[in-house]
Amino acid sequence: MITGQGKSTYPTSTNRVEQTIAELEGQVTIVIVTHNMQQAQRVSGNCAFFLASENTPGHIVESGATEQLFGAPKDPRTAGYVHGRFG
Repeated sequence: MITGQGKSTYPTSTNRVEQTIAELEGQVTIVIVTHNMQQAQRVSGNCAFFLASENTPGHIVESGATEQLFGAPKDPRTAGYVHGRFG
């Protein structure tokens, strides 16, 4: 599922997608691109935080276990984003 900034899926659709992800866990690798930090925490085991600047392609700032990325990020830019200070 790819969600764009300012776009959202209906709660029932989001719930069904998350149920499907849980059902497939361990069978396949699923990549989700989202701005929804709560959903990223709920459904992922590993996360990556990408950041782009004006006229600069995005790059990975930090990646690792979801618990680490959200609970104790190492990079202050990651902390700022996952804690809602920007984005």
